[in-house]
Amino acid sequence: MIRELFRLAGEITDLLLPRKCPRPPTKTTFKALVASVIPPAPDLAGRRNSPAAGGAAAAHLDEYHIWLLDHYVSLNIMGKYFPLRLANATAQMLDTAADQLAAPQKADPEKADRPGPFAALSPADRCRTITLLEQLQIDLASLPVPFRRNPGIVLAMISILNMLTTIGYYSEWSGYGSTRLEPAAKRKLEHFPAGWQGYHALRGYLIKDFAE
Repeated sequence: MIRELFRLAGEITDLLLPRKCPRPPTKTTFKALVASVIPPAPDLAGRRNSPAAGGAAAAHLDEYHIWLLDHYVSLNIMGKYFPLRLANATAQMLDTAADQLAAPQKADPEKADRPGPFAALSPADRCRTITLLEQLQIDLASLPVPFRRNPGIVLAMISILNMLTTIGYYSEWSGYGSTRLEPAAKRKLEHFPAGWQGYHALRGYLIKDFAE
């Protein structure tokens, strides 16, 4: 009971306290997530060194997820809003679900260089893990706060993660370069965004074939 109380207190503290940078396991988990949704496209590598060739991970969408989850969610407590830092808890949710998926064939936990449970899976199994969460076929009591025993928030977060990957890839995020983690007013486009290349090509195709 005492151990559970300490665990709960730690999770709540982690949700409320600001941090300068994400924990390495959190960044690794999100990088694996976005790489599974939008993988690299080697066939584009020779096309003027296309920035889209590296997929979502090369466009730094892991940082996009973490930044938004740590800055754009608030909790109203007695009329006062408290910002929530959801990136760590969300990464822990993915890792917990991955552990439950891979339990029969789990890798050696004593390997110091072993990535987190979610990142250690193949891209196909990462997608299976997300499906388990979408179908609530996991032990909700094992998830961190605020997902523990809360199916509504689990489903909402999985929907948000899928949406953010697509929106982030086709936004200007990757073009901000070294300024992408600055406040919005201080960001500057430093190069052509990775996800705009396909959109740019599509626009050219429509203009070329358009006739009144």
